[in-house]
Amino acid sequence: MKTFESWLRALTAVLLLSGVAGCKVTFPDNAAYTCEKDGDCGGEGFVCTSLPDDGPRYCCRAEGAELCNGLDDDCDGAIDELESTCFSGDDDNRGKGACRDGQSVCTRQGTVACVGDVLPTVERCNGVDDDCDGEVDEDFNRLTDPFNCGTCGTVCTALQTCVEGVCQKRGELDCGNGLDDNRDGATDCADRDDCDGQACGAGCLCENGRQTESDCGNGEDDDEDRSIDCADRDDCEGKSCGAGCVCNDGRKTESLCTPDSGDEDGDGRLNCADPDCERKACGPGLACLGSNCVEGACDNGEDDDGDGQTDCADSDCSGQSCGVGCACRNSAKAEANCTDGIDNDGDGTTDSPSVDCQDSDCGGQLCVAGELNAVCGVTSKRCAEVSCNDLVDNDKDGLTDCADTQDCPNNSRCSRLVDGNRVAGTCNAGVCR
Repeated sequence: MKTFESWLRALTAVLLLSGVAGCKVTFPDNAAYTCEKDGDCGGEGFVCTSLPDDGPRYCCRAEGAELCNGLDDDCDGAIDELESTCFSGDDDNRGKGACRDGQSVCTRQGTVACVGDVLPTVERCNGVDDDCDGEVDEDFNRLTDPFNCGTCGTVCTALQTCVEGVCQKRGELDCGNGLDDNRDGATDCADRDDCDGQACGAGCLCENGRQTESDCGNGEDDDEDRSIDCADRDDCEGKSCGAGCVCNDGRKTESLCTPDSGDEDGDGRLNCADPDCERKACGPGLACLGSNCVEGACDNGEDDDGDGQTDCADSDCSGQSCGVGCACRNSAKAEANCTDGIDNDGDGTTDSPSVDCQDSDCGGQLCVAGELNAVCGVTSKRCAEVSCNDLVDNDKDGLTDCADTQDCPNNSRCSRLVDGNRVAGTCNAGVCR
């Protein structure tokens, strides 16, 4: 028996349940019986409940879960009240993040609706899993997001960018687009703080606040200064213009001179036949001389060009280095550094001024490092003063100008100080007069 229809409610008010203790009472299905307690209802699943809104109590037997049918199906004194929770969204989101279950209710049409449930929304940076996918603020990178920099809601200004979670001065985004991307008043390469050393386009590099050519062999005026490749001497001098090619004096020059290389500078001349290859390596131990590939390593003890002559004995090495401080001269090794005190050519004589330029190779050569007025005598084989009027001990023998009577004899031009001023004179008996 369920909740009574309206015509039965009036009847319930006047019907009395009567019985004798110990008697079993049977309730017809179509009759309503009032009661005060469950025992008044005779058992068999009947309970004493009340009509809605504190109406009269009556005997009722539940017939299952509450349905949306205008009856008290579960005999709890309420009509169409559904106790189950509900969620109208995707089951994958249920119970996650901000999502919450609602309550199932009956509609006037007798259908079930879900009210009060919280469904997924667009993820916001707020420390809440708004879209109920099990992740919090996953759509925001607080290390780079200018609107949530470091923490949610921290907004960088228009002149800042978010770097490692900190609002910093915004850098130029593109150093070749003609725009002042960071609005600091300087565009592209002129924005030196941001663009120096950065590309300003294909073959273009920002240096010292201006565009420069960085590809010196592509045939393009990359920095738009009307000078192309090697002709752009300010930018390309000494730089590569391609494999085996180097910019020199505003033009392409050959730098790879081996027999298996090509015409890298495009001037129609190959390898040693190209003047650019003069004295450049054309093979192991070899160098170009004229249009020939000849002895190039003059200190390795090898006959590199196979002509029967080795190192300085090969005329191809004349004037070339045969080691540190050594040069080939007259088909033999010769001292080339007469200021280091070392026997560079290994002939048993050194060049130190203390031993008077003993090596004949040093005749006429400088004998004191960095000093132009001290030269080894050709016949005397010693380091001699060649300027007697500079007030300097050029040959480092402890005697200056006229006092060095061997190098500055009488009548040599000299200088003396008078009241702090240099006055011209001549050497006489070791004194400038």
